[in-house]
Parts: sequence; C-alpha cells; structure tokens
Amino acid sequence: MTTPTPNVFLFGAGTVASALASALRHAGVPVLGLWARRPDAVRTAAALSGVAGYSGPLPDLMSEADALIIAVRDEAIAEVASSLASSAFLSPRAVALHCSGGTPSAQALAPLAGRVRGLGTLHPLRAFTDARRAAIKLPETTFAVEGDPAAVDVATQLAFAIGSRPLRLTADDLPAYHAAAVLASNALVALLADASAVLGGLGLPRESALAALLPLAMGTLDNLGAVGLPKALTGPIMRGDAAVVARNLAALTDPDIANTYRVLAHRTIVLARERGTPEADLARVAEALGKR
Repeated sequence: MTTPTPNVFLFGAGTVASALASALRHAGVPVLGLWARRPDAVRTAAALSGVAGYSGPLPDLMSEADALIIAVRDEAIAEVASSLASSAFLSPRAVALHCSGGTPSAQALAPLAGRVRGLGTLHPLRAFTDARRAAIKLPETTFAVEGDPAAVDVATQLAFAIGSRPLRLTADDLPAYHAAAVLASNALVALLADASAVLGGLGLPRESALAALLPLAMGTLDNLGAVGLPKALTGPIMRGDAAVVARNLAALTDPDIANTYRVLAHRTIVLARERGTPEADLARVAEALGKR
C-alpha cells in the first residue's frame, strides 16, 4: 500500500520558504499555500514558487495540511509556532516541521507540543542566497531530519519526494551537525575574505581579488567531488615543501590571517599524511609553521 503524499502548508516568504515551496510543488507534493506577515514578501514568494500566498490572519486552509513547515528566521520560529498553537485552524493530525539546523524541534516548536501529531526538523544542508537557484539545487541537497517519529516520517517522505537525501539525526546530534555546516559554508566565506585581503595588500580591489580566487576555490570543490578526500589535496604541504610554507607565512603581515594559515596548515599536514607525503618532509613543514 502506497503512503499518500502529505499536503503541505508553509509559513515564511524568504529564500528558504520560497525555494522549498517551489521544489515541493515541482516534485508533485500538494503545497496548499504559504503565509507570511508582509503582503509584499508574500506576493514575491508566491510568484516565484507558483503557490497561493496569504498574509494577515492565518488562513483556514492550513487545517487541511498534513505538514506545517515553518521556514522563517531562527529567532522568529517560536513566535510563529505560538501563533499556530493559538489558531482555531490548527489540525491535531498535522505534524509541524521547522527548517533550522541548530535547534532541536522540541525546543524550537515548544508552543506546539501536544497540539499536533509530532514536532520535527527539516533542514536543507545548503546556503541560500537566491530562492530560484536554490529550488533547482534542492534535489541535490541533503536534508537533516530530527524529531518525533511521526514528524521524522513525514520529513523523510518530503525529502525523498524532492529527490534529496534525508539524514536522520537526534536532538543531541544537531550541535555537531550544525558546526560541520558552519565550517563548510560560513567558514569558507570567511577564509576567502581573508585570502582576498591578502591579495588586497598587493593592490587588488576586493572584488577583483575575489574574482581571481573563485576559480581556484571552485576548482578545488570540483576536485573534492570528483576524487574525494584526501586525493583532492594539492599544494606545498602535500609536496612537503617547507621552504615555500615558511615564505608564505612570513608574507602574511596580518597576525590573525597568519594564525589562520598556521592552524589550517597543521590540519593540512594530517591530510597530506593520508595522501602519502613522507613523514620527514611533513616534520620540516611543521617546524616551519612553528607553534599553533
């Protein structure tokens, strides 16, 4: 017997809500609509996603949803959950899901506890800046799912419907999961900002420096996708070239950037060891780097 695809209603009109509504609709999931407080944001999100948009009082249509997805800023989740909990249109047969990766559903959706069939997390492991582009990429995206069994089942079903990979987690797993996401995304932006600043010291405007570095960074990501870890590693540490590493470090006049280079270089030594770089060469590189 085939499980029916859940009806979905979304709350939010930002990039995550718009992209998720669009991806679900294109996957054949019945998206009843989306709601947000600002009419202008709702109009934009509805036009982009192709679903009905609502603002003002919560619509009675939400009572027909099997899954209520709260896709708003982290600090607004509890406020939206409280509004849903006090609505006459809240159905006890629905599950409530939120899209934050850093907060367990039992905490984020606490006002809805006991009012719906289950609380859960449906977090796309992707950086969102443009909803249209993100909607296209969501089928390639891992979704973290967490929460009560009923909510996890629905979240998993929605992730599979989009064509993505669900990653089942517990509430205790979320801090480490989110830290990994921060390192892979936010820290990468900060690292490229530092690299751009180093080139800026040579007279390049920030935009030009970033434009010069992006093909290198994107090529590295392509290599990671093609050959994985540790084979994607290249550069002086992998070659065991301690002299180049010492010159790199000496050229970094900003002490914070120099410290970042040093810390990451020591981490790179670990990968180079996996890659097969001779231990004697790595010892010379570590000596050139000095203390962390």
